[in-house]
Order: sequence, then C-alpha cells, then structure tokens
Amino acid sequence: MSFENPRGQFVVLVILAAMLLFIPLHRTGLAGYDDAFFAHQGKEIALTGDWWTIHFNGAPSFVYPPLYIWLEAASFKVFGIHDFAAKLPTALLGLGTIVLIYFLTLELTGQAWLSLLAMLVLTSTQFFIKNATHAMTDVPFTFLFTLVIFSYLKGLRKPAFLALLGLPLGLALLMRSVIGLLAVGILVTHAVLTKRYKLLWSPWLVSGLILGLALPAIWYISQFELHGFAAVESHVRFIGSKIHVEQGSNHWLTLLNYPESLLKYYWPWLPFLLTGLVLQVRAMIREKDPVASLLAVWILFILIPFSMVQTRYPRYIMPVYPAFSIVSAIALERLIPQARRKIFFNSACAIGFLAICLTILIPPKARADDIRTLAPIADASCLPGERVLFYTYEDGRADYQWQFLWYGRSYTDLASDLNSLASQLKSNTSATVIVDKKSYERLRHEIPAEITQHWSTLGETDKLVCFRS
Repeated sequence: MSFENPRGQFVVLVILAAMLLFIPLHRTGLAGYDDAFFAHQGKEIALTGDWWTIHFNGAPSFVYPPLYIWLEAASFKVFGIHDFAAKLPTALLGLGTIVLIYFLTLELTGQAWLSLLAMLVLTSTQFFIKNATHAMTDVPFTFLFTLVIFSYLKGLRKPAFLALLGLPLGLALLMRSVIGLLAVGILVTHAVLTKRYKLLWSPWLVSGLILGLALPAIWYISQFELHGFAAVESHVRFIGSKIHVEQGSNHWLTLLNYPESLLKYYWPWLPFLLTGLVLQVRAMIREKDPVASLLAVWILFILIPFSMVQTRYPRYIMPVYPAFSIVSAIALERLIPQARRKIFFNSACAIGFLAICLTILIPPKARADDIRTLAPIADASCLPGERVLFYTYEDGRADYQWQFLWYGRSYTDLASDLNSLASQLKSNTSATVIVDKKSYERLRHEIPAEITQHWSTLGETDKLVCFRS
C-alpha cells in the first residue's frame, strides 16, 4: 500500500468499520427505551401497512417525526421483523457517516492523509461505534447533519450543491425535528465569518432552504389534516419538554455536563482533540482560517445549545463527533512524521482487527432476556384485545413495557404507581400482569388473601414475575 495513492487505505478502513458495525448486530436483545420504542413503531407499520400515521401501543403517536420509523419499517419489510433488522438502518448510516467524513475532510482541506486520519479517528471512537449498533436516531441524524455541511462545502465551489443540501436538511428535520436547523445556523454563521455575504442571498441556497423546509412541512400539514390540532400540539409539547432551558443558580454549571462525558468516553483521542481545538482557535483568530472557523462554529453550535437544555444525554451531541474527528486528526497529523505514516496506519488497523476478534469472542451483555422469556407466556394468556398490565421498580418506568411491545403481540398499560395497580387488582378484574419481584411480594402482602389465592403464576425470571389475576 502506498500513501501516494490512498485508495487502498480507504478501502481497508471501510472494511474495518463495516466489521465493527455489522458483526455485533447478530446479538439479540434491544435496550428498553429508545431501541424498543422505535422498533415497535416500525413493526406496527410493517404489520398494518399504515405508513402515514405512526402508532405506538395501539394509538396514533405524534411525538417523533417519522423518518427513522420509516427506515425501521422498510428494514422489517426486506429482512423480517427481528433485532438484526431493527439495528441495521443505524449501522448502515453509521458506516455512511464514516465514509462521508473522509470526503468532507478532503473537501475541506484537500489532504488525503488527513482525511484518512479523520476517518480512522471516527472509526475508533468507541462511543460512536456503540451508538451505531443501536436502533436509535442519534447516528442516522448525525449522517444527515454532516451531509448538509458537506453539501454546503461542495456548494462553495459548485453552487448547485447549495440547492441539493435541501434534501438532507429536510430529511434531518423529518428525523429530529427542529434540531436539524442547527446545521443551517452553522453554515450561515460560517458564511458571515468568512465574509461570503452574497452566498446568503444566492438563489441556489435559498432554493435549498425552501426545499429543506418543504419536506417536513408536507408531513406536518398532512398530520394536521388527518388528526387535527392535537397532532401538532402533542409534538410541540414534547419538543418543548426536551429543549426547556435550565433555570436556577446552578444554571451555568450545566455547561460542564458534556465536557465531563467527553472525559469519560472520548479516549484515546481526547488529548488530540484538546490540542486540535487550541490549534484551530489560534488559526481562526490569527489567520482567519475558514477551515478553523467552520470547525469552531460546528462544535459551538452543538455543545452550547445542548448544554443549556434540560435533557442532557451524552449521545445527544453525536452530531459534533465528525467535527471532533477532524480536529483530532489535525493534531494527530502534526505528530506523525511522513516516514512513519504507513507504520502508524498498519498498527492502528491491526488494533482495530484485534478489537473485532475480541468482540466476537467476548460474550455480549444480555439485553431483554426477562421480557423475551415472559412475552410469549403473557401473550398466550391474554384474551383477544386484552392489554397486559405493567409495573416495574419505579413509578412510570417504561423500559420493560416498551421491550414487551417489541417482543410481544399484545398492547400494554403501565400503572402510574403500585397503589393504583393494587386498587385495580382488588377489583377482581381478570388481567395478565408483569411486575418486578419486589413489587409482586408487596402486592401479595397488601391485597387480601381471598383475592391473591386466585392468582396463578405464569412465569418468572430473576427479576420479573408474570401472573394472571
């Protein structure tokens, strides 16, 4: 392999990334919140054929835009309804993001070696790879977000790409709603900082932004016509609950949440990221470097808004990881002499393939074993149209319930607290119930024996009990 022709190294990294992403997909078990939530809704589409109204737990759902759920349903239609198909769309778009970061870096810097380094950094970022094997929207949204910025960079030389950026922008809005507009903020701010004022009024860019807004507008207008104001209100209320800004005396301390998560998850690249950030800030201030300006704006437009809102999970800032990869690669590139590039690349790939071997050999962490055991038992005991009652560990904890919706055939009701479940069971209503074992013992203690003596245990695991009242 010659570094004068990076095509071979690019192919090796694509193969390495594909193995890291696709080998873990055969492992069964979806996590109890987002994974099972989206997979269940995709399953509803695949089973009912209703692609235009999203359903959750037997009722229309307007919480999330539909794009990722459509991808889930399409995967089920092609490959069947199972865990592998549920995780496949995310893995494919995770691989797409890794490939895209090569071409984006090449467009940004014109350096093939630096582009390979950025690709290598993202491929070996464990937090990114881990999330790219889950049935969640974070990595697919990151692909679309990065594609908007790539189209903008291409548009600086070929204006037609400014119109084409409307497609990934519209799809990003159909996947994560208004969060997709942050990409618009990045490119507009970069245009201002680099004094490309005419670009902001370019017919190509204007047409791209109109296209980007038109795609989600068609969806939201159709939902309003089908379901009335309740559809829009439900979605707006959910988005508002997610982006509600923290208040109080400790408000500014929330800016530390994501730096803390990087200290935990962004190894071994964190030192290079910090070094690269210093280099880019210096280049932006002293040299007015447009590359440094874009990377700085990209990072700030993700970290600051997400640090200010109420809900802060480390995966929410996934769209910044491609920028982190480029910044880390810039610092890394300065430390590797040209004569040692081949040794470094081969060593990094060897470590990557070793990691793949360990992934195959080490037993995976079990997911959803309890529900996969109890779901067929509960389904078999339910009468037609009957819903399974749930209560596990905490008031309103829905992870086991959502796993059941994915693995089971019945719909469910979640008790708001243990007292309300006890009141319902005291009414001698016949029902199939799944509870954690501690709550089960409390129910048997608090409910009169003349009622509990008619209960029949249908199945149990180390954590949960399924019984018929």
